[in-house]
Amino acid sequence: MRIISWNVRGLGNPRTVLALGKILHLHKPQLLFLCETKLMSVQVKEVCRRLKLDNSFAVDRIGKSGGLALIWSSEIDVRITSYSRHHVDMQVQRADGKLWRCTGIYGHPETQQKKHTWTLLKRLAGLSSLPWLCFGDFNEILNLNEKTGGVQRDARVITEFRDALKECRLIDLGSRGHPFTWSNRQFGPHLIEEKLDKFLCNEEWRAEIYDDLATNLVHWESDHCLVMMEAKEKKQSLIYERKHVRRIHYEDMWSPYEACKDIVKNEWLKWHTSTRTSPVQMFKTVAKNSMAQLQVWSREEFGDRNKKLKELIKKL
Repeated sequence: MRIISWNVRGLGNPRTVLALGKILHLHKPQLLFLCETKLMSVQVKEVCRRLKLDNSFAVDRIGKSGGLALIWSSEIDVRITSYSRHHVDMQVQRADGKLWRCTGIYGHPETQQKKHTWTLLKRLAGLSSLPWLCFGDFNEILNLNEKTGGVQRDARVITEFRDALKECRLIDLGSRGHPFTWSNRQFGPHLIEEKLDKFLCNEEWRAEIYDDLATNLVHWESDHCLVMMEAKEKKQSLIYERKHVRRIHYEDMWSPYEACKDIVKNEWLKWHTSTRTSPVQMFKTVAKNSMAQLQVWSREEFGDRNKKLKELIKKL
């Protein structure tokens, strides 16, 4: 199941609606959560009608700000269990009857109000024992490395966020792509970037779902990246790997080539800002991704050596 979370910063702009349509066409998510639509639910329904989307749920804006929307495909059944200006909680049922819990969050942006977001998370945590995926714009970072530029974040608030996640038994799944999800869109010394949008999960989710990172995708229609997660059941993934993935090895002949070194170096640079708690898992993932790229590079650089060798032996 593919899930996208995006702080859209206003869905009333025709350009943003057009961009949303392209996102749906390109990535084909089964579940899409939008923050700050700045629309009433009736207006969200109209947007969905124009994009020919049948399944949606919306929370009204307050004044000129806020507003949430949830859109899902006919491949899954969604039952809304609770909602507010800052969250939509739901049960998701797949065609095979499997039940998951998903919660879209829009955290309070005001520092003095953020404690209400943490209280909301704690209250939601005690309502279900299902595998739980929690995502959205939390409007806070988990460590000081998740911000660059501007005034340093209040360490006390960061600690409160971390403590709340620990109490809720929620783990940050980390992300690949651009390391930050929000930007003030300035340049040079005035640029400020933060990682405010995240995918979190509980241990029950990690026990059932193939372990992967979210992907941060930069989009110019909003000052927030859209963040995408591909949720695959572990049992299905393992079966797939047994049937289709052959064991591969690092070739010693690659080592002298600069292209080989660049592939490995770039993969590490891409992942070094990840907030994943397990260095072992990070190493495994980087090694796997590097090997996949090296295999492609090797085929382009050397061609099919075995085939050429057999032809030469036959000629001899």
